[in-house]
Amino acid sequence: DDQDEDDQDDSKRVAFVGISNWALDPAKMNRGILVQREVPTDDELIVSAEGISSTDPRTQAYLKPHVAGMARAYLEIYNKPKRDDKEFFGLRDFYSLIKMVFSFCKQTGN
Repeated sequence: DDQDEDDQDDSKRVAFVGISNWALDPAKMNRGILVQREVPTDDELIVSAEGISSTDPRTQAYLKPHVAGMARAYLEIYNKPKRDDKEFFGLRDFYSLIKMVFSFCKQTGN
């Protein structure tokens, strides 16, 4: 009801845009899902990085000593006080970093 929407605290209202290759029927248009995760620990980031790099054991072995440093650096940047609301580093940024370094190491053999 419109009156209930007006009474809601603005901080609890969420707008989003969904992009899909599939047509949505009217019954599904009012559905949404929120996936939210707490800030991971160093150990969780390291386990994720090891999983991402597990397709090539040789490259993973080379990358392994550097993963803890990348995890610490990511958390340092993530936890750094933000200057404005536009500055944001999410888990995708860490995953992309690991994938990029893994790919570079695999291609160069270093």
